[in-house]
Amino acid sequence: MTKRFFKYLRNLSIVAIALYLTICVLLYAFQDKLLFHPQPKDKSEIAVLLKRSPAFDTLFLTMKDGTRIGAYIHKDTGSAPMPLILYFGGNAEEVSHMMLKKPYFKNCHLVLVNYRGFGLCGGQPSEKTMFSDALEIYDHLQKQSYTDPGNILVIGRSIGTGVATYLSSQRNIKASILITPYESMIAVAGEKYKFIPMSLLLQHPFESDKYALAITSPMHALIAKNDAVIPRHHAYTLLKKWKGKTTFLEIDADHNSIMDKDAVWKSIEAFIMLNSK
Repeated sequence: MTKRFFKYLRNLSIVAIALYLTICVLLYAFQDKLLFHPQPKDKSEIAVLLKRSPAFDTLFLTMKDGTRIGAYIHKDTGSAPMPLILYFGGNAEEVSHMMLKKPYFKNCHLVLVNYRGFGLCGGQPSEKTMFSDALEIYDHLQKQSYTDPGNILVIGRSIGTGVATYLSSQRNIKASILITPYESMIAVAGEKYKFIPMSLLLQHPFESDKYALAITSPMHALIAKNDAVIPRHHAYTLLKKWKGKTTFLEIDADHNSIMDKDAVWKSIEAFIMLNSK
């Protein structure tokens, strides 16, 4: 009886270990599909969108590796250089919907950046390409005659807060606005998969907490009180890491509905007016 029992325990342990390793392998192999959800659009769809928001136009830039990135740009009238706002969206967000928010961005140019695989962009998204593309797009736009190079602000939403934070740590960014931010993707994923060594498996760590230590410019965070995707304590952890001045607004919303709250956009509008002078 004892031998049978120990044999049963041994076999059970082998099965449990094999199952655990299988889960780890699957998470590693399919993490891109879990993390990124590209939203491609064809030219006819884009044409309809631009017809609805005629003040916007497409902006195409070819990255150093030959991949073409598509964005949307609204250039306010006026011959003098103006503040520039760069927007980086979430992991399943084709950013054209942000054209409707332009009334909150007065007296500035607004550029809505799609990631690889989104909109009309080629390629596939990854942390590496999202970071490098953000740098190349910034470097191009800050040289344009319509841009005040000392007056560039960034907005990041969800996974895009990691892109915005990285860009702020590497370039001259006047101020950052982060909607539903986090300190690192390792921390968020580790909370959801408590028994999985995400720090070893995750290929896209988005370690905003490390980059924040080098950022002296101000940051404003919009935090969803009922966020089940990125629980709000992750945002507060990042706020503590940010070297520059920080402010925040906590909204009674979840991860997605926060984007529909007028208070969010009025708060962003006020922050931009204060920090783009």
